[in-house]
Amino acid sequence: MTAALGWNGTLWTPEPDYSSDASDLASDFYGPAMGGADRYDRITGFFSSGAFLLYWPALRGFVERHGKIRLLCSPRLSPVDTENAGRGYAARDDAELASTLAGELDELLGRYELRKPALAFAGLVAAGIVEVKLARLEDAKDPGDRRMFHDKVGLFHDKVGNAIGFRGSANESYLGLSSARGNVESIDAWPSWAGDRDAKRVSNAVRRFDHLWAGQAHGIEVLSLPAGLQVVLQQATEGTDWREIVDELAAVKDRVATTQVTPTGRPLRKQQVTGIAAWEANGKRGILAHATGSGKTVTGITVIGQHVGPTIVIAPTELVATQWFAQLREELGPAGRRVHLCGAGNVDWKDKLSTWVTDTRTQRVIVAVAPTAASERFLSQVRTASELLVVGDEVHRLGAPSYAGLLQLDTPYRLGLSATPERAGDPEGTERLFDYFGGIVHRYSLEDAMRDGVLCNYLYHPQTVRLDDQEQQQWAELTRKIGRAIAAGGSGADALKRPAVKVMIMQRARIAKKAAAKAPTVIATLCTHYTTGDHWLVYCDDIDQMDLVAAGLRDAGIDTLTYHSDMEADKKATLRHFRVNGGVVVSIKCLDEGVDIPECSHAMIAASSRNPREFIQRRGRVLRTSGTKTLAIIYDLIVLPAGEVDDTTRALVWGELARAGQFARSALNTDSRLLLEQACLDVGIDLAGLYAELDSGIEDDEEAEA
Repeated sequence: MTAALGWNGTLWTPEPDYSSDASDLASDFYGPAMGGADRYDRITGFFSSGAFLLYWPALRGFVERHGKIRLLCSPRLSPVDTENAGRGYAARDDAELASTLAGELDELLGRYELRKPALAFAGLVAAGIVEVKLARLEDAKDPGDRRMFHDKVGLFHDKVGNAIGFRGSANESYLGLSSARGNVESIDAWPSWAGDRDAKRVSNAVRRFDHLWAGQAHGIEVLSLPAGLQVVLQQATEGTDWREIVDELAAVKDRVATTQVTPTGRPLRKQQVTGIAAWEANGKRGILAHATGSGKTVTGITVIGQHVGPTIVIAPTELVATQWFAQLREELGPAGRRVHLCGAGNVDWKDKLSTWVTDTRTQRVIVAVAPTAASERFLSQVRTASELLVVGDEVHRLGAPSYAGLLQLDTPYRLGLSATPERAGDPEGTERLFDYFGGIVHRYSLEDAMRDGVLCNYLYHPQTVRLDDQEQQQWAELTRKIGRAIAAGGSGADALKRPAVKVMIMQRARIAKKAAAKAPTVIATLCTHYTTGDHWLVYCDDIDQMDLVAAGLRDAGIDTLTYHSDMEADKKATLRHFRVNGGVVVSIKCLDEGVDIPECSHAMIAASSRNPREFIQRRGRVLRTSGTKTLAIIYDLIVLPAGEVDDTTRALVWGELARAGQFARSALNTDSRLLLEQACLDVGIDLAGLYAELDSGIEDDEEAEA
């Protein structure tokens, strides 16, 4: 028997079948098969370069052996949106097909998680290592005909004539092959040397592939990639080296396999492992955009535990800083790491910080509240450190002008953590932040977390409240003033950045936040739905609204606590009482970031906001899992004008319904979406168009410090 397929002179024989719910298709089959092959022929309904993420290590060796891949698939390279699955079939000529496929490539390049695989794929095609042909049914050229070439067969060949064939449900795509986040798929495999029946299957598959590749199959039209697309591929890869990208992605794959536990041995979740690997592959710089409640702090502590050198953790508030301090001591203390807290009443750093950050023996960890870390006294001492790792928690905050000094700190290793790192309405601040930390290297959305069971699902109940006549008059007057100021400023975009205009926009927003009808609605809702033992969070806009709601709930006999930055009572004791006994905590902004209350089962959002970060964090706060909790319930007050919508109130309606649309889109209950669709119809707004509005808003850094 000729030893050719496999490693170290040993012929590798696949199992008769594989299924993704019982094995890892990429690691158990693709990697070993490609590891000994020098040609790979694949017929697939869909191809996505994201599939390459799953077998990069084997692919690099394959290329070094001068291996070639022939890929025959439908005229859609990546099935991102099944609604557009027939888009490639609509192309009538080479120019139109090239344009269509160029759009597919742009779609891949525009998605952070697929950009590098797409660039590497484009480079492999441009270099002639991967040859792609497109197959479509000759009688299915009508754009409305959704039938397509959807066969799925693969063949690995080695240099001496052995072959492994396989057939099954899996496409050559990330969803088709990923065991962590893919579909449930299965394949049957047959090596040419395993017996007459398997040898015949391989022989038949080879003959069929060659027949199709030559365009000789009846009823199937086979097209080479248009010449225009070759130009697009060359332009896309200009200035990049696909070999370097392959090495980088292989390093991510290797790191995922080795980084599995926290410093004290607790297992990490898959998104944490993958996030750390992506950060390391990016030169130990980058931002992890992971959903609130998905374990960002644990991810950061694991990175710190592996770092050889001093670390500074920058926390947004005193409460969050003390939480980091406690968790770091718990995880790293047993290994002899010293942890220090700067700010939050601790001042000994003023004379000792430079000694701490240059202590190579114990590799200390310094946790600093952001304003403390931005002070010149702090920065002047940490500039003496070498091999310094900076970890920014809720890193979006650091894009504010007041933290510009922090982003001048020259340090080799930088990790940013935030569910929403992009700064609303502040592209310059976002750019500063991304330039310093190295951009987003891994994203794990709230929808991802709910799908994986990291966060629980939720029901969403929007409730409308109306502005009274005085509030609506104030809103309309400010809208007119804003319009005049924008017109006087020349360019609308520039005028919106002027301080006077921003102040008026914020004043107008506060009218909706403080609407008089909110407090009675909150009280009535809790009186109807609160049950003893529930854990409710109520988000209010300011102290006055919070006190009004709290007084009404207490009068109704509901156990109610208040929580805010200036409270005289012990904050920790308040949260402890809430966790143990349940009840209602009525709060303002300070519970948005970094506070872990997994017991919370209900949320009432009375403080309206058009800043996506604020309402995303508030939703995430109540979705943390705890014990037997599998479902959260969110009530949201939607402020609408008292009468018909006109030019002065359209911005109010647009912003309120856009936020509600985001919440409703991921909720379990469909009735919330029906309610919003009806509300949109009533005011003449397209619900689909509202989602784009979620990226607008104004970053309110000063108010966020409350």
